[in-house]
Amino acid sequence: MGEITTSTIPQWTYSHVRDRRAQTLLARFRIGHTYLTQRYLLTRDPQLYCDDFLVPLTVRHLLVECPSLTELRHRYLYRDSGRDSGVYYISKVLGPECLAQGHDVFRFLREAGLLPNL
Repeated sequence: MGEITTSTIPQWTYSHVRDRRAQTLLARFRIGHTYLTQRYLLTRDPQLYCDDFLVPLTVRHLLVECPSLTELRHRYLYRDSGRDSGVYYISKVLGPECLAQGHDVFRFLREAGLLPNL
């Protein structure tokens, strides 16, 4: 969460997201704790790794680092900003403007096949 904001005052309201599950997922992504990335702590299974790049599966890796998701990331998260092409920041992906026009975290997750596992 410290990478997204340094403020301790809540900056986001989830009232514009009507689906309770979507509100919960967005909050979990912002703190970096999803079932997909943290399941190993609950089940004592080995930590999950990215199949393509053999690095630990984290929210940061999924949303800004994984090269295999670059095309989807550009299509859904950076559609309107040509100058940032190829450079991704967690603060931009999950910051206050993350649900603005042309920026769709949930469509990105759905098309990447991650939404059912979160």
